[in-house]
Amino acid sequence: MTSLLTSMRGGIAAFFAWWLGELAGLVPRRLLSAIERRRRGVVLAFGLSQTAVAERSDKGERVLGSVAREAPDHDQRLRSLLRRSKRRARPVMVRLGGNFGLRKILDLPLAARDDLDQLLRFEMDRLTPFRADEVYFAQRVLASDAVGRRIAVELQVAPKRVVEQALATAQRIGLSPVRVELAADAGGGERLNLLRAEPGCVREGRATRALVLLAVILAVIAVATPLRRQQARLDELETRAAAARAEAEESLELRAQLDQLTQSTRFLIAEKTDRPMVAEVLAELTRLVPDQAHIVQLDLRDGSVQLHGYAATASDLIGLLDQSELFRTPQFRSPVTQDPRSGTERFHLSVELVTEEEG
Repeated sequence: MTSLLTSMRGGIAAFFAWWLGELAGLVPRRLLSAIERRRRGVVLAFGLSQTAVAERSDKGERVLGSVAREAPDHDQRLRSLLRRSKRRARPVMVRLGGNFGLRKILDLPLAARDDLDQLLRFEMDRLTPFRADEVYFAQRVLASDAVGRRIAVELQVAPKRVVEQALATAQRIGLSPVRVELAADAGGGERLNLLRAEPGCVREGRATRALVLLAVILAVIAVATPLRRQQARLDELETRAAAARAEAEESLELRAQLDQLTQSTRFLIAEKTDRPMVAEVLAELTRLVPDQAHIVQLDLRDGSVQLHGYAATASDLIGLLDQSELFRTPQFRSPVTQDPRSGTERFHLSVELVTEEEG
């Protein structure tokens, strides 16, 4: 279970290392320049017999000068060297010579990694000649062996008396160090900040966390900005699509109305073309109906003609109307009756109009 947690921790650490590397590309150039400036600063190096002042830049460190530790004007001469630097508000680091501290590589159980600081404090008097309350220390994990369940840890220790004397000297000449470190050994090992866990000395950690937080915020903005643009574009397209749908529906409605009007027009034209005109019907009836017959009512509707009137012999009208090319199927619609006053027969008959197709 522990090896699984260790593997997961290693994977998570690798992911965040990659992620922070990617986020670094999102940080503005001015901010990167500010971060680079933080890597520069003034180094106050304490040796056995000399105190040196150096200026650190991206290209390395440049020694401005040194003062003997026993010189009566030690602090005044250090101030003079500092005036030659361009440090302004750059961070100040105190560096202790290798003889003032101790570096040690420890072989510890893998489980110790979860609470390494507490373990080192508890075991300090066994691992070093000092008690935990007598030293400033820092540590880092050099290697991890999941199979052997061991870790290699580098421990860097400096006596609290030496560190506080160096800090007091720095304060007397107007400096506020943010870092205390041991000088690199012959192997060129990494210099750790011995103040990193001390109260009141967390400005550098806070600055780092602030920069990481800023990088995360910039990453969120970099991701959110395209999404907001895409959402705005999508909203615009949806609005345009809705307008196009409304126009299409209106066009379909107008097309339906046009089709309906076209069908009505075609129907009227067809009716007018297929059916004989009223004038033709009247002319044909005038020609066929004898003078002795009288038509008192004529109804022309739905392709048929209804005739009401009087005739000497109403049955003769059926034969006459049947001879016409405009009419077909003449028939009585009601029984023929005798009119007592005129002595003629009263009739009601109908004929169908012949269409052009039938003709």
